[in-house]
Amino acid sequence: MTLLLKKEKTELDKLREALMTGVSYMIPVIVAGGMMLAFGSLFETITGIDLKTSDSLFAQIINDLKTFGLYGLGLLFPVIAAFVGFGLAGKAAIAPGLIAGMLAKDMQMGFLGALLGGLMAGYLVRWMLANIKLPKEFRSLLPMVIIPLFGTAIILFVMKYIVGYPLVALNTGLENWLIGMSGGNKVIMAAVLGAMVGFDLGGPINKAAITVSFGLFAQGIYEPVTASHIAIMIAPFGIGLSTIIAKQYYTKELQENGRAALMMSCVGISEGAIPFILANPALIIINAIGSAISAMLVVTFDSIVQAPAAGILALVLSSNILLYFVSIAGGVAFVAIGTTIMMKRQFMRQQAQSESAVHAETAQG
Repeated sequence: MTLLLKKEKTELDKLREALMTGVSYMIPVIVAGGMMLAFGSLFETITGIDLKTSDSLFAQIINDLKTFGLYGLGLLFPVIAAFVGFGLAGKAAIAPGLIAGMLAKDMQMGFLGALLGGLMAGYLVRWMLANIKLPKEFRSLLPMVIIPLFGTAIILFVMKYIVGYPLVALNTGLENWLIGMSGGNKVIMAAVLGAMVGFDLGGPINKAAITVSFGLFAQGIYEPVTASHIAIMIAPFGIGLSTIIAKQYYTKELQENGRAALMMSCVGISEGAIPFILANPALIIINAIGSAISAMLVVTFDSIVQAPAAGILALVLSSNILLYFVSIAGGVAFVAIGTTIMMKRQFMRQQAQSESAVHAETAQG
Protein backbone atom coordinates (compact mmCIF):
# COMPACT_ATOMS: atom_id res chain seq x y z
CA MET A 1 0.00 0.00 0.00
CA THR A 2 1.37 3.41 -1.00
CA LEU A 3 1.43 6.02 1.73
CA LEU A 4 1.40 9.66 0.62
CA LEU A 5 2.90 12.00 3.19
CA LYS A 6 1.10 15.28 3.56
CA LYS A 7 3.38 18.27 3.04
CA GLU A 8 3.68 20.47 6.13
CA LYS A 9 2.28 23.96 5.53
CA THR A 10 4.71 26.82 5.98
CA GLU A 11 3.75 30.02 7.76
CA LEU A 12 3.62 31.74 4.38
CA ASP A 13 1.15 29.10 3.14
CA LYS A 14 -1.05 29.71 6.18
CA LEU A 15 -0.92 33.46 5.62
CA ARG A 16 -1.82 33.06 1.95
CA GLU A 17 -4.77 30.80 2.84
CA ALA A 18 -5.97 33.33 5.45
CA LEU A 19 -5.89 36.15 2.89
CA MET A 20 -7.84 34.05 0.39
CA THR A 21 -10.36 33.19 3.12
CA GLY A 22 -10.87 36.91 3.66
CA VAL A 23 -11.29 37.39 -0.09
CA SER A 24 -13.85 34.60 -0.45
CA TYR A 25 -16.07 36.03 2.30
CA MET A 26 -15.58 39.61 1.13
CA ILE A 27 -16.49 39.14 -2.54
CA PRO A 28 -20.28 38.67 -1.99
CA VAL A 29 -20.33 41.77 0.23
CA ILE A 30 -18.56 43.87 -2.42
CA VAL A 31 -20.79 42.54 -5.19
CA ALA A 32 -24.01 43.12 -3.20
CA GLY A 33 -23.11 46.59 -1.96
CA GLY A 34 -21.20 47.75 -5.01
CA MET A 35 -23.78 46.64 -7.55
CA MET A 36 -26.69 48.24 -5.67
CA LEU A 37 -24.76 51.49 -5.40
CA ALA A 38 -23.71 51.23 -9.05
CA PHE A 39 -27.25 50.71 -10.32
CA GLY A 40 -28.59 53.45 -8.08
CA SER A 41 -25.97 55.90 -9.36
CA LEU A 42 -26.55 54.78 -12.95
CA PHE A 43 -30.32 55.29 -12.71
CA GLU A 44 -29.78 58.69 -11.10
CA THR A 45 -27.50 59.73 -13.98
CA ILE A 46 -29.77 58.38 -16.73
CA THR A 47 -33.00 59.88 -15.36
CA GLY A 48 -31.47 63.16 -14.18
CA ILE A 49 -33.58 63.03 -11.01
CA ASP A 50 -32.46 65.30 -8.19
CA LEU A 51 -32.70 63.02 -5.15
CA LYS A 52 -32.52 65.97 -2.76
CA THR A 53 -35.65 67.68 -4.08
CA SER A 54 -37.74 64.97 -5.74
CA ASP A 55 -40.26 63.07 -3.62
CA SER A 56 -41.41 60.64 -6.32
CA LEU A 57 -41.53 56.89 -5.72
CA PHE A 58 -38.82 56.27 -8.35
CA ALA A 59 -36.54 58.81 -6.67
CA GLN A 60 -37.06 57.03 -3.35
CA ILE A 61 -36.20 53.65 -4.92
CA ILE A 62 -33.01 55.08 -6.44
CA ASN A 63 -32.05 56.68 -3.15
CA ASP A 64 -32.70 53.42 -1.30
CA LEU A 65 -30.55 51.49 -3.77
CA LYS A 66 -27.65 53.85 -3.15
CA THR A 67 -28.18 53.76 0.62
CA PHE A 68 -28.36 49.95 0.72
CA GLY A 69 -25.24 49.79 -1.44
CA LEU A 70 -23.39 51.99 1.02
CA TYR A 71 -24.48 49.67 3.83
CA GLY A 72 -22.85 46.79 1.98
CA LEU A 73 -19.65 48.66 1.21
CA GLY A 74 -19.55 49.83 4.83
CA LEU A 75 -19.24 46.16 5.86
CA LEU A 76 -16.29 45.65 3.56
CA PHE A 77 -13.58 46.47 6.10
CA PRO A 78 -15.05 44.55 9.06
CA VAL A 79 -15.53 41.49 6.83
CA ILE A 80 -11.93 41.59 5.55
CA ALA A 81 -10.51 41.91 9.06
CA ALA A 82 -12.82 39.30 10.61
CA PHE A 83 -12.25 36.54 8.08
CA VAL A 84 -8.53 37.08 7.63
CA GLY A 85 -8.37 36.64 11.40
CA PHE A 86 -10.66 33.61 11.12
CA GLY A 87 -8.36 32.10 8.51
CA LEU A 88 -5.42 32.38 10.91
CA ALA A 89 -6.99 31.48 14.27
CA GLY A 90 -10.53 30.20 13.76
CA LYS A 91 -13.81 31.46 15.20
CA ALA A 92 -12.26 33.10 18.24
CA ALA A 93 -10.68 35.76 15.98
CA ILE A 94 -13.95 36.83 14.33
CA ALA A 95 -15.14 39.26 17.05
CA PRO A 96 -11.77 41.05 17.45
CA GLY A 97 -11.45 41.18 13.66
CA LEU A 98 -14.92 42.65 13.13
CA ILE A 99 -14.36 45.41 15.66
CA ALA A 100 -10.85 46.12 14.36
CA GLY A 101 -12.33 46.45 10.87
CA MET A 102 -14.90 48.95 12.14
CA LEU A 103 -12.11 51.01 13.71
CA ALA A 104 -10.20 50.93 10.41
CA LYS A 105 -13.35 52.15 8.65
CA ASP A 106 -14.06 54.95 11.11
CA MET A 107 -10.44 56.17 11.15
CA GLN A 108 -10.36 55.98 7.32
CA MET A 109 -7.41 53.56 7.27
CA GLY A 110 -8.76 51.88 4.14
CA PHE A 111 -8.54 48.21 3.27
CA LEU A 112 -4.83 48.09 4.18
CA GLY A 113 -5.70 49.19 7.71
CA ALA A 114 -8.50 46.62 7.90
CA LEU A 115 -6.14 43.95 6.60
CA LEU A 116 -3.61 44.88 9.27
CA GLY A 117 -6.36 44.62 11.90
CA GLY A 118 -7.29 41.16 10.66
CA LEU A 119 -3.68 39.98 10.75
CA MET A 120 -3.24 41.36 14.26
CA ALA A 121 -6.44 39.64 15.39
CA GLY A 122 -5.43 36.33 13.84
CA TYR A 123 -1.90 36.20 15.21
CA LEU A 124 -2.76 37.54 18.67
CA VAL A 125 -5.71 35.16 19.11
CA ARG A 126 -3.63 32.24 17.88
CA TRP A 127 -0.94 33.11 20.43
CA MET A 128 -3.51 33.45 23.21
CA LEU A 129 -5.09 30.09 22.39
CA ALA A 130 -1.69 28.40 22.42
CA ASN A 131 -0.18 30.06 25.48
CA ILE A 132 -2.93 30.89 27.96
CA LYS A 133 -3.52 27.80 30.08
CA LEU A 134 -6.56 27.67 32.33
CA PRO A 135 -7.94 24.98 34.64
CA LYS A 136 -10.33 22.63 32.87
CA GLU A 137 -13.44 24.12 34.47
CA PHE A 138 -12.48 27.63 33.24
CA ARG A 139 -11.28 26.81 29.72
CA SER A 140 -14.53 27.98 28.11
CA LEU A 141 -13.76 31.48 29.41
CA LEU A 142 -10.82 31.81 27.01
CA PRO A 143 -12.76 31.98 23.71
CA MET A 144 -15.93 33.38 25.30
CA VAL A 145 -14.58 36.14 27.57
CA ILE A 146 -10.81 36.58 27.71
CA ILE A 147 -10.10 36.73 23.96
CA PRO A 148 -13.14 38.89 23.05
CA LEU A 149 -12.40 41.32 25.90
CA PHE A 150 -8.64 41.54 26.28
CA GLY A 151 -7.69 40.46 22.76
CA THR A 152 -10.00 42.99 21.16
CA ALA A 153 -8.92 45.78 23.52
CA ILE A 154 -5.22 45.17 22.82
CA ILE A 155 -5.76 45.19 19.06
CA LEU A 156 -7.88 48.34 19.11
CA PHE A 157 -5.47 50.32 21.28
CA VAL A 158 -2.53 49.29 19.10
CA MET A 159 -4.44 50.14 15.92
CA LYS A 160 -5.61 53.51 17.19
CA TYR A 161 -2.55 54.85 19.00
CA ILE A 162 0.36 53.07 17.29
CA VAL A 163 -1.01 52.69 13.75
CA GLY A 164 -4.03 55.01 13.45
CA TYR A 165 -2.68 58.39 14.54
CA PRO A 166 0.48 58.09 12.41
CA LEU A 167 -1.78 57.34 9.43
CA VAL A 168 -3.89 60.42 10.22
CA ALA A 169 -0.69 62.48 10.45
CA LEU A 170 0.46 61.00 7.13
CA ASN A 171 -2.88 61.95 5.61
CA THR A 172 -2.53 65.56 6.81
CA GLY A 173 1.07 65.74 5.62
CA LEU A 174 0.14 64.45 2.18
CA GLU A 175 -2.67 66.99 1.90
CA ASN A 176 -0.30 69.86 2.75
CA TRP A 177 2.29 68.55 0.29
CA LEU A 178 -0.26 68.33 -2.52
CA ILE A 179 -1.56 71.83 -1.81
CA GLY A 180 2.02 73.04 -2.04
CA MET A 181 2.32 71.40 -5.47
CA SER A 182 -0.84 73.06 -6.80
CA GLY A 183 1.04 76.10 -8.05
CA GLY A 184 3.54 74.02 -10.03
CA ASN A 185 3.34 71.76 -13.06
CA LYS A 186 -0.26 70.59 -13.42
CA VAL A 187 0.68 67.42 -15.33
CA ILE A 188 3.09 66.29 -12.59
CA MET A 189 0.49 67.01 -9.92
CA ALA A 190 -2.12 65.05 -11.91
CA ALA A 191 0.21 62.05 -12.14
CA VAL A 192 0.86 62.17 -8.38
CA LEU A 193 -2.86 62.47 -7.59
CA GLY A 194 -3.69 59.59 -9.93
CA ALA A 195 -1.06 57.33 -8.39
CA MET A 196 -2.30 58.14 -4.87
CA VAL A 197 -5.92 57.41 -5.80
CA GLY A 198 -5.00 54.09 -7.41
CA PHE A 199 -2.64 53.03 -4.63
CA ASP A 200 -4.88 52.10 -1.71
CA LEU A 201 -8.43 52.28 -3.12
CA GLY A 202 -10.13 54.32 -0.41
CA GLY A 203 -7.36 54.37 2.20
CA PRO A 204 -5.60 57.41 3.73
CA ILE A 205 -3.42 58.08 0.68
CA ASN A 206 -6.46 57.98 -1.59
CA LYS A 207 -8.42 60.18 0.82
CA ALA A 208 -5.64 62.79 0.92
CA ALA A 209 -5.68 63.08 -2.87
CA ILE A 210 -9.47 63.35 -3.07
CA THR A 211 -9.65 65.89 -0.22
CA VAL A 212 -7.08 68.17 -1.82
CA SER A 213 -8.82 67.84 -5.20
CA PHE A 214 -12.13 68.96 -3.72
CA GLY A 215 -10.47 71.85 -1.90
CA LEU A 216 -8.88 73.13 -5.11
CA PHE A 217 -12.15 72.53 -6.97
CA ALA A 218 -13.86 74.91 -4.55
CA GLN A 219 -11.28 77.53 -5.59
CA GLY A 220 -12.13 77.06 -9.28
CA ILE A 221 -9.12 74.84 -10.08
CA TYR A 222 -10.58 71.87 -11.96
CA GLU A 223 -7.55 69.87 -13.12
CA PRO A 224 -6.91 68.07 -9.77
CA VAL A 225 -10.50 66.82 -9.38
CA THR A 226 -10.51 65.73 -13.03
CA ALA A 227 -7.28 63.79 -12.51
CA SER A 228 -8.34 62.13 -9.25
CA HIS A 229 -11.78 61.15 -10.51
CA ILE A 230 -10.57 59.60 -13.76
CA ALA A 231 -8.07 57.62 -11.67
CA ILE A 232 -10.91 56.07 -9.65
CA MET A 233 -12.07 54.14 -12.72
CA ILE A 234 -8.78 52.69 -13.87
CA ALA A 235 -7.94 49.86 -11.44
CA PRO A 236 -11.37 48.14 -11.37
CA PHE A 237 -11.88 48.55 -15.13
CA GLY A 238 -8.40 47.32 -16.08
CA ILE A 239 -8.55 44.36 -13.71
CA GLY A 240 -12.10 43.52 -14.79
CA LEU A 241 -10.99 43.57 -18.42
CA SER A 242 -8.12 41.22 -17.57
CA THR A 243 -10.54 38.69 -16.05
CA ILE A 244 -12.31 38.55 -19.41
CA ILE A 245 -9.33 38.38 -21.79
CA ALA A 246 -7.28 36.05 -19.57
CA LYS A 247 -9.89 34.25 -17.48
CA GLN A 248 -7.80 31.06 -17.33
CA TYR A 249 -5.58 32.71 -14.71
CA TYR A 250 -8.43 33.53 -12.33
CA THR A 251 -10.59 31.48 -10.02
CA LYS A 252 -14.32 31.36 -10.74
CA GLU A 253 -14.95 33.72 -7.83
CA LEU A 254 -12.48 36.29 -9.12
CA GLN A 255 -13.90 36.04 -12.65
CA GLU A 256 -17.35 36.91 -11.32
CA ASN A 257 -15.94 39.72 -9.21
CA GLY A 258 -14.15 41.06 -12.29
CA ARG A 259 -17.47 41.60 -14.04
CA ALA A 260 -18.84 43.37 -10.98
CA ALA A 261 -15.68 45.53 -10.89
CA LEU A 262 -16.33 46.63 -14.48
CA MET A 263 -19.83 47.80 -13.58
CA MET A 264 -18.64 49.59 -10.44
CA SER A 265 -15.87 51.31 -12.38
CA CYS A 266 -18.43 52.87 -14.72
CA VAL A 267 -20.01 54.74 -11.81
CA GLY A 268 -16.78 55.63 -10.02
CA ILE A 269 -16.51 52.87 -7.40
CA SER A 270 -13.00 51.47 -6.98
CA GLU A 271 -13.66 48.85 -4.28
CA GLY A 272 -14.24 46.13 -6.89
CA ALA A 273 -10.45 45.89 -7.29
CA ILE A 274 -9.75 45.08 -3.63
CA PRO A 275 -10.12 41.25 -3.80
CA PHE A 276 -7.52 41.14 -6.55
CA ILE A 277 -5.07 43.19 -4.48
CA LEU A 278 -5.43 40.69 -1.64
CA ALA A 279 -4.93 37.81 -4.07
CA ASN A 280 -1.81 39.44 -5.55
CA PRO A 281 -0.48 42.50 -3.64
CA ALA A 282 1.94 43.31 -6.48
CA LEU A 283 -1.07 44.71 -8.36
CA ILE A 284 -0.95 47.77 -6.09
CA ILE A 285 1.99 49.09 -8.12
CA ILE A 286 0.27 48.26 -11.43
CA ASN A 287 -2.86 50.11 -10.33
CA ALA A 288 -0.93 53.16 -9.14
CA ILE A 289 1.01 53.47 -12.41
CA GLY A 290 -2.07 52.91 -14.59
CA SER A 291 -4.07 55.49 -12.64
CA ALA A 292 -1.19 57.98 -12.90
CA ILE A 293 -1.06 57.47 -16.68
CA SER A 294 -4.74 58.29 -17.14
CA ALA A 295 -4.62 61.27 -14.78
CA MET A 296 -1.56 62.66 -16.55
CA LEU A 297 -3.09 62.17 -20.01
CA VAL A 298 -6.42 63.81 -19.19
CA VAL A 299 -4.70 66.97 -17.93
CA THR A 300 -2.20 66.96 -20.82
CA PHE A 301 -5.11 66.77 -23.29
CA ASP A 302 -6.92 69.51 -21.31
CA SER A 303 -10.08 67.39 -21.28
CA ILE A 304 -11.31 68.92 -18.04
CA VAL A 305 -14.47 68.15 -16.08
CA GLN A 306 -15.82 71.16 -14.19
CA ALA A 307 -17.80 68.98 -11.77
CA PRO A 308 -16.88 66.48 -9.02
CA ALA A 309 -18.02 63.54 -11.14
CA ALA A 310 -16.50 60.11 -11.80
CA GLY A 311 -17.24 57.24 -14.15
CA ILE A 312 -19.46 57.56 -17.21
CA LEU A 313 -20.91 60.85 -15.96
CA ALA A 314 -17.43 62.45 -15.98
CA LEU A 315 -16.89 61.20 -19.53
CA VAL A 316 -20.11 62.86 -20.68
CA LEU A 317 -19.33 66.12 -18.86
CA SER A 318 -15.71 66.42 -20.04
CA SER A 319 -14.69 69.28 -22.33
CA ASN A 320 -13.49 66.74 -24.93
CA ILE A 321 -15.21 63.35 -24.74
CA LEU A 322 -12.90 61.67 -27.27
CA LEU A 323 -9.68 62.70 -25.51
CA TYR A 324 -11.15 61.83 -22.10
CA PHE A 325 -11.93 58.35 -23.46
CA VAL A 326 -8.38 58.07 -24.85
CA SER A 327 -7.05 59.02 -21.40
CA ILE A 328 -9.12 56.26 -19.79
CA ALA A 329 -7.98 53.76 -22.41
CA GLY A 330 -4.29 54.48 -21.79
CA GLY A 331 -4.42 53.67 -18.08
CA VAL A 332 -6.86 50.78 -18.47
CA ALA A 333 -4.65 49.14 -21.12
CA PHE A 334 -1.62 49.36 -18.83
CA VAL A 335 -3.53 47.89 -15.87
CA ALA A 336 -5.14 45.13 -17.95
CA ILE A 337 -1.82 44.05 -19.50
CA GLY A 338 0.14 44.40 -16.27
CA THR A 339 -2.49 42.52 -14.27
CA THR A 340 -2.63 39.71 -16.82
CA ILE A 341 1.16 39.31 -16.69
CA MET A 342 1.24 39.30 -12.88
CA MET A 343 -1.68 36.87 -12.56
CA LYS A 344 -0.17 34.58 -15.20
CA ARG A 345 3.10 34.46 -13.28
CA GLN A 346 1.25 33.71 -10.06
CA PHE A 347 -0.81 31.01 -11.77
CA MET A 348 2.27 29.37 -13.32
CA ARG A 349 4.12 29.50 -10.01
CA GLN A 350 1.21 27.85 -8.18
CA GLN A 351 0.97 25.20 -10.89
CA ALA A 352 4.69 24.45 -10.58
CA GLN A 353 4.43 24.22 -6.78
CA SER A 354 1.46 21.85 -7.04
CA GLU A 355 3.27 19.61 -9.53
CA SER A 356 6.41 19.64 -7.37
CA ALA A 357 4.38 18.64 -4.31
CA VAL A 358 2.73 15.77 -6.21
CA HIS A 359 6.11 14.51 -7.46
CA ALA A 360 7.57 14.71 -3.94
CA GLU A 361 4.65 12.80 -2.43
CA THR A 362 4.87 10.17 -5.15
CA ALA A 363 8.61 9.74 -4.59
CA GLN A 364 8.10 9.32 -0.85
CA GLY A 365 5.21 6.89 -1.34
